[in-house]
Amino acid sequence: MPSKPRRARGAAAKPAAGKIVRKAVQKLDKPIVRVTGPDHSLPTKVIQVQRRDFHATSQFRRKMAALKKLSDEGKLYKATNPVERDKNLTDGYKERIRQKIWDKYWPHDKDLANRLSERLSSYHPDHVWELQLGGPDTVDNLKLLHGRTNTDIGSQIWGQIQTLPDGTPIRIEVVD
Repeated sequence: MPSKPRRARGAAAKPAAGKIVRKAVQKLDKPIVRVTGPDHSLPTKVIQVQRRDFHATSQFRRKMAALKKLSDEGKLYKATNPVERDKNLTDGYKERIRQKIWDKYWPHDKDLANRLSERLSSYHPDHVWELQLGGPDTVDNLKLLHGRTNTDIGSQIWGQIQTLPDGTPIRIEVVD
């Protein structure tokens, strides 16, 4: 039975991690292509991502569930670096969320609008399917994630894949 969207207090329903990933994969305008050696047989590298005390637990688990699903489907690989990224995409995403906060709560609840806007400053637009693991740089692949959690997860992954050949298949192991 498919999981039902969860509702946080005062929030719209949030799709399960699988739906976010599926939407990003469906919107991908190019096929998944791995750059491999002449014999197309790079060995799969298992990398571990560990939850740390400062991670927002539910956000960490949501992110890891999405990456684990992609990993299990064989879609993760080390992308050629530097990865192509449109900074305007992530900046615009965050700005649209900020505008939605103001549209919904201003002027009838100025205090809440200010608190939410302030809280937004500690969040990053995160590529659910990491760009460094072959993910698309599209709005459908973005979700807000606590900044420190986002930065740490990305750093843990990069530290383990940076010396691998481009196109190396990646499997994710979560250490919680």
